[in-house]
Order: sequence, then C-alpha cells, then structure tokens
Amino acid sequence: MTTEDTPRHHSPTDPASAEHVQKQGKGTFGLLLTYVYRDKPLLVKTLLLLLLATAADVAGPLLAKVFIDDYLLAGQLSVWPVVGLALGYVLTQLAAAWLRYRQTLRFTDMALAAVLDIRKHIFTHVQQLPMAFFDRAMTGQLVSRITNDTEAIKDLYVQFLSVVLTNVVLLVGIIVAMALLNVQLMLVALLLIPTVVGVIYLYQKLSGAAVADSRQLRSDINGTLGESISGMAVLQACGLQHNAAERFERLNRRYYRARMRTINIGAALLRPAIDLLSVLVLLGILRVFGWQQVNGVVEVGVLYAFLNFMGRFTEPLAEITQRFNLYQQAMVAGDRVYQLMQQPQQHYGTSHNAIDRGAIAFHGVDFGYRPDQPVFTQLNLEIPAGAFIGVVGHTGSGKSTLLNLLLNFYAVDGGRITIDGQPLSGYGRQALRQGIGLIPQEPFILAGSIYDNIDMGRQLPRARIETAARQAHLLDTINGLAHGFDTRLGERGSRLSTGQRQQLVIARALAAAPRILLLDEATANVDSETEQVVQRALQALHGKVTLIVVAHRLSTIKAADRILVMAHGELMESGTHRQLMSQPEGRYRAMYRLQQQARQVELAERH
Repeated sequence: MTTEDTPRHHSPTDPASAEHVQKQGKGTFGLLLTYVYRDKPLLVKTLLLLLLATAADVAGPLLAKVFIDDYLLAGQLSVWPVVGLALGYVLTQLAAAWLRYRQTLRFTDMALAAVLDIRKHIFTHVQQLPMAFFDRAMTGQLVSRITNDTEAIKDLYVQFLSVVLTNVVLLVGIIVAMALLNVQLMLVALLLIPTVVGVIYLYQKLSGAAVADSRQLRSDINGTLGESISGMAVLQACGLQHNAAERFERLNRRYYRARMRTINIGAALLRPAIDLLSVLVLLGILRVFGWQQVNGVVEVGVLYAFLNFMGRFTEPLAEITQRFNLYQQAMVAGDRVYQLMQQPQQHYGTSHNAIDRGAIAFHGVDFGYRPDQPVFTQLNLEIPAGAFIGVVGHTGSGKSTLLNLLLNFYAVDGGRITIDGQPLSGYGRQALRQGIGLIPQEPFILAGSIYDNIDMGRQLPRARIETAARQAHLLDTINGLAHGFDTRLGERGSRLSTGQRQQLVIARALAAAPRILLLDEATANVDSETEQVVQRALQALHGKVTLIVVAHRLSTIKAADRILVMAHGELMESGTHRQLMSQPEGRYRAMYRLQQQARQVELAERH
C-alpha cells in the first residue's frame, strides 16, 4: 500500500508530566491483577512457601536467645541441649534458604508466564488495530512497547512484587518475634516504618516525571534507530549521516539526563536515608535497653536477639525502598502497555456471507483523513463483477484511498460502499480478507521459503500454491532454483530480483482465489519485462476476477474495460483507453503522451 494519500503524523507521545505519573497505575495494576488472579493457585503455593521460610528465618535468633539466657549465662552447658539448639539453628537456616529458593522460582515462573501471555495478546491486538493507528505510530516505538515495556512488567513481578511480599511478611514475622521478646523495644523499632513510608512517598513525588521521561525517550531512541536503519540507503545517498547522528545524540543525551535525575534522587533518598534512620532507631533501642538493664527487667539474650532482628528488620525496608526505582519504571511501562491494549480494534461486520461475484458500488461516499481536509465528496461509482478497472491520477488524487476504503482500512464519513449489493461494513473479517486480494507497490517478503511466502500460514493445498505461482508466471523461475519452493529467500527476499518479488506477491494474492483483486502501483518499480508479465497475468484473470489496478504506468492498463481518471478526490474522466485518447483536451490523453515522450527519450539515450 502506498502512502501518497495518507497523511503522516508524528508518533503519539505518552504524557510525562508529574500529574500524569501520579494518576497512572490504575491500568497497570489492573493488568497485573489479571495475571495474578489467573495464577492464583501458584500464588497461594508461593505465599505458603514464603510463610514457612519466614518462620524458619525468625526462629534462628529466638533459638540463639534461649541458648544465651538459659544455658550460656546460666552456666548450664549440657551437651545434648546445646547440640539440639545448634542443630535446630542450622536446620532452620537451611530450611529458610531452601524455601526462599523455591519461592523465588515460583515468582519467576509467574512473571515469565505473564510476560509470555501479555506479549502474545499485545501483538495479536496490534495486528487488529485500524490502519489509522499506524498512520501516526512509529515502528520502533511499537517494538519498544512490546519488548522493553513488557520486560519491565516482569521486573514488577520478580524484582518488586516478589521482594515486597517477601520482605513485608518477613517484617511481620520479625515484629511478632520482637513483641514476644520485649514490647517496649519492639515499639521503638516500629518507629522506623512510618519514616521509611515518608521516604518512599517523597521518592515517588520527585522521581515520577523523570522515570516517565526516560521510558518515553528510550522508545523514541528505538524509533529513531529503526527509521535510520530502514532508510540507510537514502541517508548515505544524501549525505545525511551527520544529521541523523546529531539527532540520535540529542535523544541519547536527554535520555542520559533523565536517567541521571532518577539515579541521583534514588541515591539520596533510598539506601542512605534508610541506613541513617536505622542507626537512629538502633540508638533508641540501646537507650531503652540500658534503662531496662539498670532496672533489671531485661536479659542479655534479648538484646542479642533484638540486634539480630534489627539487622534483618532494616534490610527488608532498604530492599523495599530500593525496589521503588524499578516500581516507578515498571508502572510507567505497564501504563504504556495498557494504553496500547486499550486502542480500539478494527471493526468488522457479523455477516458470514462470502463475496461471490465482486460487484462494487460507491453510493455518495464522503471521506477524509482529517475532518477539515476531505478526500472524497459524494463519490458515486459502479464497478461490475469481473470488470478490469484502471485508476490513474496525479499524487494526492485519491487513488490509493479508493483501495484503502475497499479494504475497510478506514470507515467512510458518509454514504456507503457495497459489494454484491451488501454493505462493505457488514462483511465479516474472514469473508472480506478472503474475498479481496491486495498487491501493494512495495512487496512484503518474509525471510522464509518461497512456499511460506505464498501460503502465509493459511495452510493452503500445495496444488493451489503451484497454480498461483503459474498464474503469476513465476513457476519456471521457482523450478529453476536448487530447492524449488523450499528455497530460503533471506531478509526482504534478497535472493529474488525486484520483478520476481513482485511476481511472488501476485502469486500470494492469487493463492487465496479472491473475487476482487486490487493492485496499488504494482508495476511502478519493475522493468518493462516484468510489467509485461503482470499484464499477461491480468489478461488471464480478466473476466474471472474484478480487477482494480492503480497504475502509474498507463501502458499497464491500456486493455482495461474502463479507466478512471481522478484529481483531488473527484472522478474527472471515465472510459476505455481509445475513448479517453479521443478527447483532445483530456487529462488522460495528456498524461499518456507525456509518458510516451519520456519513454522515447529513455530509449534514445540507451542507444
């Protein structure tokens, strides 16, 4: 499909303001909860492992406290009780390590399964989006959303959700153990929690916009790379490498500054702040312990256990705060994925009727890509079944738009289009895509085999594949290759010539046996020999299939039953080649003569 009639817009950017960052997350949490609920049995098992690991973890300091107070300080060092306590301590720590290992595996399993499912759904969703979406989207940014942003959601599972759940449960277990030992010391330790919550809140407020900026800039970098690499021939031919490099450098520098803002905020507010607060709380615990020791109401083993617990108490809080950097990135990435999945899909009708004949009619059709720039106004057109219709006109005349509307890529603003007397909008997706074939100007070739490129996953019989190749006059070329239909073509069909790639695309379209075949400038970039091959294929299909051929080379459509000459979205002339050539002041006559003169000049230069 050419884009001569389709306006290109800048890619949509995600809002990166602090206000947006504060409001976002509802979609991300909804996406997350969907997969958490789906994996509920696995989550329950993971939480059970987590509870057992926490119990085993906090049991160690309690056993150490019993050993210090009841045996070591009491001078009762009997062999078997001491050996039992030591063995219990070792076993609880080994059990805690093994249970946390199993729990980590479960969380990772959940995360990878979620990412697998999200990527599958988002790619399926993107394939169902209307063409209007792709008019303004950049390939690199879409790839970034499907790959990088979904990977960030995995981090939300493994690096954030897993860490937060693990450490919250561990904190609860430690607090309960502290309360069993000494309530007053436990209350002093609890002062650390509200201060940490305040640090986290402050971090989110300060870093939200920077994180959103960095995600968007990474997407822009991917988009710029994809655009530059795909257009490398043009960049080198025009000597624009320096300009492209400067543009990339500006984006890269902005991304660097955004990431450094995030890192600086995290470096100031996360681990250093938690360490400082934990030292202050530890001083408070020592002060209260000293007071209790003077009054003779506390044991030394309790202090040991508390110091041990405080080390474990501080670490989960530090872990949680450090993970909020990943949390911010994952929330922004999840929001971008959620926004993409909320894009409305292409709508099709519910009718299962197939296109039997291929008669087309435009009844007072109005259409424009923008409301203030109409392309068609009250377009009326009748195309009988089996007719060969040529469409010509200068750039921007509405030729490709005519095909886009027939393919239901865009909805009309007014009037209606019918096929075999039924509204185009009423046909189901399967009926429409099987009944209408498209041969674009730029061949889309997979890096697979010739057979794969003709079949395109439709599981067509081999006989139909061979028939389509014969109709496209490509069968002799295929049989001349060492591996025939199994020949691998490489990226973009590099093993075939330009003309052969176009013939391959024609065979692909014919393999589905469509009732309507659309050619969009299919001979614009091929040589005269390949053009003659296309003409022979069209003549063979003439009368069997409704042919609508948008042509730059007027020689391609000389044999058409009717030629439509379009200008500024209006049908200016209509008739056969002979009829249009008989009009002295006609547009078609002028275009044809101009091409003939250009061809004569080209032939003269060759000789």
